[in-house]
Amino acid sequence: MSPDALKVLVVEDEPGLRKALTDLLGRDGHHVVAVEDGVSALERGLRDAYDVVLLDVMLPRMNGIDVCKGLRAAKPGLPILMLTARGSEEDKVNGLQGGADDYVTKPFGAKELLARVRALHRRAAAAQD
Repeated sequence: MSPDALKVLVVEDEPGLRKALTDLLGRDGHHVVAVEDGVSALERGLRDAYDVVLLDVMLPRMNGIDVCKGLRAAKPGLPILMLTARGSEEDKVNGLQGGADDYVTKPFGAKELLARVRALHRRAAAAQD
């Protein structure tokens, strides 16, 4: 893993998109752990250290907003990017008020997503200094 590589938790229930995100981030040099439901996401996010979390909102077993709130309560500095098909203003506000640092709607551009992941990590690292 390169020094710029991040450890990213991807939470996405749709298998094709989960694989695409894992491949995209992996090709960019990052270590990716992917899970498919909210309960697994919260368990992994609380147990292991991650540099960034990509989190869908509509998930089985526990929705992404509740996962976000749980992660935020335990790890206030953890960068969380909501990545979801829910794109209304109300959905975005709910996600951001639920603790997300950024909110991207599907479909999204690969370059933009990678840039947002790097920017979130950069801001979090600067806040720790």
